[in-house]
Amino acid sequence: MSILKKHFELPLYIMRHPFDGFYRMKHMGEGRISTALILFVLLWLSFVFMQQYSSITVSTAHPQMHNSIRDGASIFGILVLWSISNWSVTSLTDGEGKFKEIFMGNCYAFTPLIIAMIPMTLFSHLMTDTEGAFFFMAITAAVIYFIFLAYVAMVTVHNYSAGKALATVFLTFIAMLIIVFLGTILMVLLQQMYSFAVSIYTELAFR
Repeated sequence: MSILKKHFELPLYIMRHPFDGFYRMKHMGEGRISTALILFVLLWLSFVFMQQYSSITVSTAHPQMHNSIRDGASIFGILVLWSISNWSVTSLTDGEGKFKEIFMGNCYAFTPLIIAMIPMTLFSHLMTDTEGAFFFMAITAAVIYFIFLAYVAMVTVHNYSAGKALATVFLTFIAMLIIVFLGTILMVLLQQMYSFAVSIYTELAFR
């Protein structure tokens, strides 16, 4: 019980009192990177469970079409990309948050998604076709609350006003696009360099 309290007391408190909870995370030293990673793993497992075991009433995709490792890597990649982009932007706009705090804040905001996905997946097997809308309403509500919590985390971690936080969200998306674009160019260049090196080696080897 002490371990559960150690890792889940603050995330559950943040759901009820977002501003105070994220303040405790940042300024009172109650945030833990280990808890953030546990929440990420729980989100990943919950998402995989929902994808694999949702009733055909709410899901038409075949479970074998999903790749659990790929899904987890995609979620983690987006999370890290967002955290890096946000840290890069806020470093130039007087943000007070560190990369670790940005990452933790987003992971703590996952809590409503974790809570919603597994119960709704189980309930989906008790729903008729007409009741399937309740599944999507619950998941949509969880997503909206996650976005709200992530926004509050940004306001609190960086000590921003509401307007400045919204502007930072926009700039963060721009930074994400730039990083993806530069990363793609780098991958193409590396691939071309590799192909050139292989062709040179092959030419020299057969002489």
